[in-house]
Amino acid sequence: MKLSFGKEYFRQYPRTSNFVHEPMPTTWQVFTIGGEKFFQLDCYSEKTDIDSIGPSLQSKHKLQFDRETAQAFIALLKKQFDLP
Repeated sequence: MKLSFGKEYFRQYPRTSNFVHEPMPTTWQVFTIGGEKFFQLDCYSEKTDIDSIGPSLQSKHKLQFDRETAQAFIALLKKQFDLP
C-alpha cells in the first residue's frame, strides 16, 4: 500500500483508548520502478520468526513510501516529536 497524505487517504484519528503494541517482525527494502524509488516496510505476524522470512511468506501489512510521501511523513514525525 503506497501511502498518500491527501485528505481523502490520511488523517488524524483521535482514539480514547491507546496502548503500546508488541514489536512485530519487519523487513524493509528499496526498489525502483519506472525511474521512481520506493522504500517499503513489510510487517509480519507477531508469531513469525524473522529468520524464516523468505520470498514465499506473505507480509501482514506493507507500507510504501515514494519521495513525496517520505518527505511528508518525515515532516509529520518532526512536528509530532518536536525534532529539528
